[in-house]
Formats: sequence, structure tokens, C-alpha cells
Amino acid sequence: MAPPLLNLDGIKLTFGGTPLLDGAALTASAGDKIALVGRNGSGKSTLLKIAAGLIEPQDGEVFRQPSATVRYLPQMPDMEGFATVRA
Repeated sequence: MAPPLLNLDGIKLTFGGTPLLDGAALTASAGDKIALVGRNGSGKSTLLKIAAGLIEPQDGEVFRQPSATVRYLPQMPDMEGFATVRA
């Protein structure tokens, strides 16, 4: 097995006193394909934002291989100025 490019372990994050992530874990190695499946509001996007370094967890460990690049593409990107397609 290849060493992990990304490892999240014991991730905890609360919003407004409500736990959103409570001990979440994710490991990804080169060549892995990952799907996050869950109800709206269950923390999928938040976990990906933590993986990309956009949000810091309140607890837990985040490891990103220094040679790895982790990016997050928002569900609703700001398309201001790019809304028209021209031929």
C-alpha cells in the first residue's frame, strides 16, 4: 500500500454548539478514488475544506504530504464575469 498523501484522524468541529464532525477520519493515497456520501448538512463539504486547509478543525490531526496539492472546488462557485458563453 502506498503511503498516504492525506490523512485526517479524529477530526472534530462544532458550529453553534452542535457537533458537525465528531471523530471523522479520511485517508487518501495516490490513485485512490473517494466518494463522500451523506445527507445535506452532514459535514461532507466541511471535511473537504479541512482537507484543503481552508478550515482548521477544533481537534484532531491533519497530515498532508508536502509534495501533495489538495484543492477544494465549491459547490456554488462565484461565476461573476464568467456567466456568458461565447462562440
